[in-house]
Amino acid sequence: MTDAARRARELLEALVAIPSVTGAEEAVVAFVERRLVVAGLSCESIAVSPGRRNLLASFPGSPPRVVLSTHADTVPPFFAPRREAETLFARGACDAKGSLAAMVVALEDSATREAGLLLLVGEERGSDGARAANASAGAGRSEFIVGGEPTGNRFVAGSKGCVRITIETRGVAAHSSISNAAGARSAVDPLLDFLVEIRALRIPPDPVFGETTFNIGVLQGGTAPNVVAESARAEVLVRTGAPTAAVLAGMEEAARGRGEISVPYRSEKIAFRRPRGAAPADVVSFACDLPLLDRWGIPLLVGPGDIAHAHAADERVEIEAVERAVGLYRDLISGLTREGREFLEPPP
Repeated sequence: MTDAARRARELLEALVAIPSVTGAEEAVVAFVERRLVVAGLSCESIAVSPGRRNLLASFPGSPPRVVLSTHADTVPPFFAPRREAETLFARGACDAKGSLAAMVVALEDSATREAGLLLLVGEERGSDGARAANASAGAGRSEFIVGGEPTGNRFVAGSKGCVRITIETRGVAAHSSISNAAGARSAVDPLLDFLVEIRALRIPPDPVFGETTFNIGVLQGGTAPNVVAESARAEVLVRTGAPTAAVLAGMEEAARGRGEISVPYRSEKIAFRRPRGAAPADVVSFACDLPLLDRWGIPLLVGPGDIAHAHAADERVEIEAVERAVGLYRDLISGLTREGREFLEPPP
């Protein structure tokens, strides 16, 4: 085992032992900060919300041309890590502390000082960290940004757009024996009508990004079966190959006269670059922070782990994949700083 592989393995095990569910990421951010300061990097905080911050690390006197970036937060619930042979089961092992461990070690071993790390909070719940980073003074100085998400260490061609909407409907509560004519009005009925209509929406597929899909992830309404529901709500996540404005227009029309919708999160489809000679890449359906970091440079997306294992009750990553990712990120830093855009395949 190489020294870099050993350090990546040990760092990953340390990272996943620290709970960092969205909103409570500071312990992991501070841990990474201490590690990078020891390695000789300068660290700068980017405020996100009270008690929460992003971390931007770079070598003193050298604004980073290449920024490696991933997120510190995980979905709930935290569970204690365990090893089974060369597989590590832990919350965040796949999404995305495997990427983070490999990125930190790659930076420690970098032969150039023109690289840095942007560690973000909040990716799993609306990407408030990415929004803060894109509005910060550090944005606009780098030429390339390499995102870390579980792609099986394969470069991907792009990511679909993503829209999360919430609809709330209102009614008039009453005993369930009272009819609408007597003043009762259920909030559930207009909500169901809205959901039926959006399920029938037909968005033309994009030749590159493919079909638009709808997932009704949360459905709530009423208090008891013998009470006419006073309120109801649903949360819907749309992954789209079309511009998000086209999707929202259809949903707003379906909501007209039925309820109020809000849009907590939206990001547009995005194309990624890949190094010359890298295997042809596919579009992925999962969202990431890169669409919201357009001021940080030309985007690439690659990292260890399988998206099928992210967020799972038995979330896991193969440790060998994390070790291989160290060399992958190190080669990206070297190639991009040495050759710039010539290191990449032409844009699609």
